[in-house]
Amino acid sequence: MVYNSLDEVPNEVKEKLGKYFTTVGGDTFVIHGLPPELTGGALARYSRAKSGIQLTLLNEFFDEHGEPSQEKGAALMDRVLNAFGDDSVGELEGTHVGLENVSQLFTKEIEDRRIGGSPIEQSTRYVLYDQKDAQGRWRYFRPKEIVTSEFSEKYEQVNNHAFKVYTHCVEKLKNYFAQELPREKFPIQVEREGKMLSAFEKDLSSEEERKAFRIAYNFTIRCAALDVGRCVLPSSTLTQLGVFGNGRFYTHLLSSLKGSELSEAQERGVLLENELNKVIPTYIKRNKADPRQRKINKDMKDIAEKLFAGIIPTAEKVTLLPRLNHLDETLASCLFPYTSVSLSQIFSVVQQLPEEKKTEILVAYRGDRQSRRDRTGRGVEAGYPLLFDLVGGFAEYRDLERHRMLTQQRQLLTTNLGFIMPPEISAVGLEKEVEDVVAEMEDLHGALRDVGLKEVAQYATLFNHRLRFMMGMNLREFQHLTELRSQPAGHFSYRSMVMDMAKAVQQRDPWTQYFLGFVDYTDPGNKISRAKEQAKIAGKNLAAGVESGIDLELQGNGES
Repeated sequence: MVYNSLDEVPNEVKEKLGKYFTTVGGDTFVIHGLPPELTGGALARYSRAKSGIQLTLLNEFFDEHGEPSQEKGAALMDRVLNAFGDDSVGELEGTHVGLENVSQLFTKEIEDRRIGGSPIEQSTRYVLYDQKDAQGRWRYFRPKEIVTSEFSEKYEQVNNHAFKVYTHCVEKLKNYFAQELPREKFPIQVEREGKMLSAFEKDLSSEEERKAFRIAYNFTIRCAALDVGRCVLPSSTLTQLGVFGNGRFYTHLLSSLKGSELSEAQERGVLLENELNKVIPTYIKRNKADPRQRKINKDMKDIAEKLFAGIIPTAEKVTLLPRLNHLDETLASCLFPYTSVSLSQIFSVVQQLPEEKKTEILVAYRGDRQSRRDRTGRGVEAGYPLLFDLVGGFAEYRDLERHRMLTQQRQLLTTNLGFIMPPEISAVGLEKEVEDVVAEMEDLHGALRDVGLKEVAQYATLFNHRLRFMMGMNLREFQHLTELRSQPAGHFSYRSMVMDMAKAVQQRDPWTQYFLGFVDYTDPGNKISRAKEQAKIAGKNLAAGVESGIDLELQGNGES
């Protein structure tokens, strides 16, 4: 039966609708609980149906038994998305996925997708990586390319050593930071006569307050220790990732994973496709490995290798680039991921190139486009008013990469730009142990590169090995990035970097100061700057009666 209005719908049918809409008959409601692919199919009809979605669902997507039909929704999506090529409707359906026991390196494959997906990953700032798996092995990824090579045994030895030193470092650093911030000097916020006041341990008046103090203090000390100790964690360290994404996001992600030069990404792409096919098969039907992109990568690597042969990379922490003409900026941006030299050095080379060479590079980067869907890479996003060449640890890059309303590209993880040795490692007497791991990892990395495994050699790096990446943005995004990432609760490394970025911009363009009023320049090297933040959180949790010990209790360290 076809209904012309909801007034004609019997009450028993409206009750069925009520399972899927928070309000039946209203103009504003939440849609929930429909079978996979049906919500997107029904929403896709909004642009072509006279009636609202509730009536459309009844007339077009319910079966003869008065139940929503997943098949009807999938059929419409297949027609609109795959037959007509209307990509936008691929964003109308989404799902959550979990990706566990993947390397830190692999997470960048996911998080590098900017639009349509929201990832969250296990934090090395909060989770202690001191546990072995059921087979008694440290938790790091063992790539097929290395396991089946002559370097398998050496890879195991170097990574095992790194994890042992990491565990030793964290224990020593806990004691170090406990001395730097003794219990008697750590206050929390408590409520007294309707006011929130700072109180030290000796001033606390109840078991709840004393427990809140222990949690906040132990959390502060442990996080400070993990912040520094992770310097020696390998990029192969296993982690877990949760993602919510829409159909278009997963289509592009699967295509990227299948076309990756890393077997880990290729294999995970197949596994992820198998699971997504159980929930949103129509939405990901068009994903495919792209041989065109592989050829582009090869051609660009060959060009970059010849152009920059013999140039020793510079390694300044923060460089704000001058503006060039649009063509030269685009050429430099296109070449950046395929070399190890700085943007300044790339600028110097491309400015001297003859026009025919510049055209050759543009054509190689474009590749063989067969249709409008063969989109060109991020290099052609060049032309931002603010462009940075940045050299910092892999650890801080992982945080800054989260910013998506800009253009960012990275070069391959390498040991060639050196290792950042935290002064606290020396203070606890472990500098020699860490240096030994660094030397072993650098030797392994070089050996892998020497036999042509440049992509795979990225697994043979540590969190504090320097990485070069570029970020281009407008002033509004720069305001957001610097004011957020300079806050005291953030990691000290990226806080220091964004402070330098803000200073460089204001030095070049003094008028920008009017828009950067909340950049926090306090204590850039303070490893326990989160102490004040935890003091406030403890007070808020006390006032609200919220139990906040679970973050520590689940670690099994007996610290809460």
